[in-house]
Amino acid sequence: MFPVGKGEALVFPQTIYEPLEPDRTVNITPRRLSMMWLLSTSTGKMHYVADPAQENYAILSHVWISGKEQSFQELQALHILSSQEVWANRARRLTRRPARPALAKASEKIRECCAFAKARGYRWLWVDTCCIDKTSSAELSEAINSMYQWYAQAGVCYAFLHDVDDAQDPRALGSQFRQSRWFRRGWTLQELIAPRELVFISKQWRPFGTKTSLADVVEEITGVERAILELRRPLSSVSVARRMSWASKRKTTRVEDEAYSLMGIFGVNIPTIYGEGRNAFYRLQEEILRHVPDQSIFAWGPFLYKRYEWPCEQVGETPLTEQQMEDVSNEYLFAPSPSAFEHAGGNTPLSLDELRREIKTRVSVPEYTITSYGIRTQLPFVARWQPQPQPGTEAQFMIHLALLACTDADDGLIVLLLRSPSDQNHSQYKVGCRYPSGFVRGASLRTLMDARVVRFSVFPDPFRTPSRTFGGQLMEGSFELTSVYIPYRPFELTVESYASRRRNRPQYATEGSDVRPMFFCPCEVVIPPWTLAQLREAGYQISTPDAVEGTTLIIPDEKNALVSFILSRGGENIHIGLGPCPVPHGSLLPKRLVVLVSFGKLPVLQASPAEVPKYSYAQPISPLSELCKNTHVEYWRDGSAQFTGEGQTIGLAVNAWTSERDSGNGRGLYALTITVGDANRQ
Repeated sequence: MFPVGKGEALVFPQTIYEPLEPDRTVNITPRRLSMMWLLSTSTGKMHYVADPAQENYAILSHVWISGKEQSFQELQALHILSSQEVWANRARRLTRRPARPALAKASEKIRECCAFAKARGYRWLWVDTCCIDKTSSAELSEAINSMYQWYAQAGVCYAFLHDVDDAQDPRALGSQFRQSRWFRRGWTLQELIAPRELVFISKQWRPFGTKTSLADVVEEITGVERAILELRRPLSSVSVARRMSWASKRKTTRVEDEAYSLMGIFGVNIPTIYGEGRNAFYRLQEEILRHVPDQSIFAWGPFLYKRYEWPCEQVGETPLTEQQMEDVSNEYLFAPSPSAFEHAGGNTPLSLDELRREIKTRVSVPEYTITSYGIRTQLPFVARWQPQPQPGTEAQFMIHLALLACTDADDGLIVLLLRSPSDQNHSQYKVGCRYPSGFVRGASLRTLMDARVVRFSVFPDPFRTPSRTFGGQLMEGSFELTSVYIPYRPFELTVESYASRRRNRPQYATEGSDVRPMFFCPCEVVIPPWTLAQLREAGYQISTPDAVEGTTLIIPDEKNALVSFILSRGGENIHIGLGPCPVPHGSLLPKRLVVLVSFGKLPVLQASPAEVPKYSYAQPISPLSELCKNTHVEYWRDGSAQFTGEGQTIGLAVNAWTSERDSGNGRGLYALTITVGDANRQ
């Protein structure tokens, strides 16, 4: 039971209450979560709306500030009065003073926005931080799928730019307006485009322009055309690639929101599943492909266009067989993120009639079927050839040019570069090839023509000697409609650990293609217990300095610091020392780990003046001194080395367990294994 004043209503999360007479019992009647909650600009209470189109409300667009936003539950809790507040309000009424409103306890942003909207005649306000119950996955999913409509139906959208001072001209180059975070966030793209009226509000909560009055500046900042901002042109008239390019430089806190924030831009809906990661963007592209007849969705990533300075003649040469890690995400039809469309904004789709006139070949309506082998569809093949294999090797794959129904910024037809095994008897293809100058997914057909790469033969005899060179006009019969299966997304997504995302472990390439990890100081070197057991069985005892904790050696990075231990048997002593290299190797890299072995006497870690050449800032020494070549662990083949002296041979092997970037104390963790034998038996 809660005592309330006359005409007052208590509002709790997920519950609606009606105004009650004083001293009456509040009957709690839960109501099903519905389409929208609106905030009263006078009282800060929530209002349940089944049909937002019937309400005139203002809506807020802003950048979330960590630790300063109030949730649905927190705002609702402000209306739950303590007994002290109840009696205080009664006392204020007795003295004919108004009760202290709950809205006064809300955050500054909510208070200011309510006051701003109320002063302009708006009774209701919607704010994404507090008007969605995010503890309910059903309500959150419904809100995200409806958000574009909510912004479009609002009477006005207030874009609060917390980092913009209204005393500065927003049109000035380098102005705070042009640099605002609001233009770099993923969700604010639809919040910019959807509303008919959008007012920019400064950090002083004063209006300084609208998206119409500043449309030319906003277009420069975002790339969104003025006609789209002013709703004089429908979004459906803009290519998929261009709409994606608007979001290519925007960031979201959750990776899934890269996809969810674009649903309204493309007029599609997908279930929201937080935790799915990059799968969300692949699902978004699947849904776009089902609803939007636009093949520019495939024209993303590294494409060759006339405006780029790239040695296009390489496309006609033999691609590299060894690919790099970043090539994997480029081999599929769908992009891994909106950033892949950064340079694809000039691509526009062609209708089937336009494509037929361009290629003088009848083209059927494309159909896309998603299978476990990839997307099955039909594409016009322009050309195909078998690259010359490297000397002493067999031909590994065929190259195909598949025409897309879209053009680039220079009105040139776009082709996908597809590859398939030379002996393939099926229709599976992958996108792109790696050449010496980089990976290529496709190109403008005109660009390949200018580089004399494309030579056409009349199909269906694709392997006969080319008889004509493309000369500006597409020849009748130069295209063959081919059924293809192309993987559209990875079968499994690589999950990176925190350490692997941060890792940038330097590597040193020695002769040939041998690449070995580097070892740095400070570090911890562990001598495995089984190694110690084998040494004891061979009659050796190990004596370690005080710096050794058990079987772990702590190697500092101070100059000439050497941590040594002794293997002894009878009168034989083998000294093993570990420390940082005394020769500088640039100021940006930690000191390299060196290992010294001495028979019968202590090793000395010191470089002569001749071995310490001068070097410029952040530049490594080249060539390396003899001391470095003989002692650096990274120069040991397979991480192991043998040392012989006084009739004995000792073998050392160092393995990197974790790098210095993976540890919490900034020290790499390495393992040192030791084997000792008689030199006469080697």
